[in-house]
Amino acid sequence: MEVICPCCETRLQVDKKTGEIIWQEKKEKVMPSLADMVKEHDAHKKEQESLFNKRSQVQKDRSRILEEKFKEAQKHVDKSKDIPLRDIDFD
Repeated sequence: MEVICPCCETRLQVDKKTGEIIWQEKKEKVMPSLADMVKEHDAHKKEQESLFNKRSQVQKDRSRILEEKFKEAQKHVDKSKDIPLRDIDFD
């Protein structure tokens, strides 16, 4: 019985009675040219730089927003109230 693997497209001849592989014929993998690999590498590099810049901008915005929220919260703190003492403070 002859079977073709759906993953790697290898042709296998299998014995029907034992289920053992008698022979296999692997499909040749085509190697991309060096120019194609360089183009793919450059595209990946540009994508990573873009992602880094985007995340750094988000982090800057997040830091700015948190700083604004902290300053706003400081304005609303009533400084005239005394801090309540805990039992441990009396020791």
